[in-house]
Formats: sequence, C-alpha cells, structure tokens
Amino acid sequence: MKKIVAGIFTLFLLSSCLWDEETQTKHLTKDFNLGWWSEPRYRALFKNSDSTKYGGAVIIPETVFAIGFNDNIIIAKQHPNKQEEISARLFNRDSTGYYRLSNPADTVYIWSGDSIFRKNGHWYHISNGWNPPDSLFPYKKKTNYYIIDISDNNKNTWNSKERVNKYTTESDFNEGRKNLGVPDELKFNVLDRELK
Repeated sequence: MKKIVAGIFTLFLLSSCLWDEETQTKHLTKDFNLGWWSEPRYRALFKNSDSTKYGGAVIIPETVFAIGFNDNIIIAKQHPNKQEEISARLFNRDSTGYYRLSNPADTVYIWSGDSIFRKNGHWYHISNGWNPPDSLFPYKKKTNYYIIDISDNNKNTWNSKERVNKYTTESDFNEGRKNLGVPDELKFNVLDRELK
C-alpha cells in the first residue's frame, strides 16, 4: 500500500512539473519589466523591484506588443483581451454552477459546438464549454497607447493613476507626447511582429 501511495505521489509531482508554465521576464529600466507566461500574447508591463522575477504590480495588462523607454518615460502599444470582457458580459455564474446568459440575443461569440440549455425559463451555458475565437485575445482591431512617467520611481510615492496616461487613438497619443514633452527620438521597439 505504501508503494502505491508513493507511486501516486511521484506521478503527481511529475505531472505538476510537466504542466508548470514557463515564464519570461525582460528587464527594461528601473523597476519596470515585461513579463509573460506560456506564450507572448500574455505579455504585460509590471513594476517589480526584482528585475529577474516574473510578476509584480500590473501597469499595462496583456497584450503589450511594442514598447520604447528611456530613464524617464515608457511608451507602449497594447491590444486588449476581449475574451474577458465578453465573458463577463455574456455569462453570470449562478447557484446552479452554470453560466446564465445575461442576454440570449447577445450570443455572437457562441458557436454551434458550445453547450447551451434552457432551464426554468433561463438560458445557460455550461461552465467549461465556451470556446471563444482566438481573434478576441489579443484583439488586434483595437490598439491602446500608453505614456508612463517614470522620472520619479520612488516606490513610496509613485502612483500609477497619476503617472500612467492611456490613449485610445494614435492621434490622441501623439498629442499626449507633445503635451508631456516626450522626445521625438523615443521610438517603439516592436517586440513581436505577429502580435502587431
């Protein structure tokens, strides 16, 4: 019996190692790193004093695909993750353990292979069966632009709400560059052309 338990425990440990997702961290400057796990579409900008460690405070969520920086400013381009937004809009988990469709007419991202059923007058989707299209993450039809002031990097006073400027159009971003005095020579370095 002890051998069986030890064998099962060993298999569990080995399977945990096999399923452990690889993380990547690229130090930019000061306390700012790009990090991702599994695949580049999860690339986000983090504030973390350990330049070798994945994670920290998320400054720009996935998917950051272009970035430029100097000692005072970081500029970045990001495609949003529409899967999370649409999932939150479509599904409300209730006491049955299933996702109740908030608006059954708003099912453009549900495909014929998804498991949907009706119960007590409401439409439900099973909790593990949604297969969103890959085009939603990253959602390349939308690009957000960022200018981040990192000139004062004191961890006690640096506040992302005051230092992170987000723009939803390139023209607004260019106007923000002028207003914030971002030097013309600070350019984007494309990190992943496939994500562009």
